[in-house]
Amino acid sequence: MKVKSLLYTSLAASLLFASCNLNEQPVFDDATQAFIAFSATSGNVFEAVDGVPDTLKIELYCASVAGISASVQVVPTDTAYPESQRAKEGVDFKIEGESEIHFDADNRFATIKIVSIDNNVQGGNNKRFDLVLTSPQGCNLGANKRFTVTILDDEDPVNMLIGNYTATAESAFQGSPAETWSATIERDFESDDVVYIQPICEFGGLPGSSVSPVAATVDAASNTIHVQLGQTLYSSGETNMLLADLNGNTSGNLIADLYIEGTSVRFVFRSGYGVPVPDQAGYWYQALQPATFVKQ
Repeated sequence: MKVKSLLYTSLAASLLFASCNLNEQPVFDDATQAFIAFSATSGNVFEAVDGVPDTLKIELYCASVAGISASVQVVPTDTAYPESQRAKEGVDFKIEGESEIHFDADNRFATIKIVSIDNNVQGGNNKRFDLVLTSPQGCNLGANKRFTVTILDDEDPVNMLIGNYTATAESAFQGSPAETWSATIERDFESDDVVYIQPICEFGGLPGSSVSPVAATVDAASNTIHVQLGQTLYSSGETNMLLADLNGNTSGNLIADLYIEGTSVRFVFRSGYGVPVPDQAGYWYQALQPATFVKQ
């Protein structure tokens, strides 16, 4: 009887699952789920230099299947920041675009432009303000309803490093061609002098390896950049591949000389570096002669 009961139970369960479509896709309901949001949450724009402004384009979108008609208000505010760090409209920036944005089936995306103004303050601070979405009509607000804009002081050499770079270096492997790769530098805005370089060098790595940025300290007084050796460049599982000098040392610092002329930025390392194979002395994933980074 126990076997017969089990068979009946299995048959009932099979009929129950057969009546359900396990591959049924969820349906997006415009009436309750459509929303307006920013495509990102933050961005940077440089202070105008010699009267030439910088521009930041900020994208908004309306997530809707049918392309419903909806609108939202975009309001600038600086109350989240100390007085010395607040960017003022008409003094530090101006906004190009309507304060009320409308969407429909033919206009699902919109762009707001932030245009910087030179405030003629030497050695000033970075300034910040937020754009906040409010008063939606026809739909909800999405998670990205606040966008933070940082206006970068053009007299700050640390700010000038932010951007995309083309890096070149001769290979330290005899007979190997020179290396060229793309890199980015971002600033740690919680610090006065720290930036992150990614990647400081490239190599094939291991399957599934991930790239880590390296921290660098900018010494504006001596126009140099200092990178601590021993930082993780790549990791694969529990294996970390570390930055080293060409002697295999993972302690100490690499030093690069920084050259800034107007908007032209480049830095050149004084010595070579690379990525040794862990626990295999004399074997390297990558080894480079002094590298040069030129801002694009």
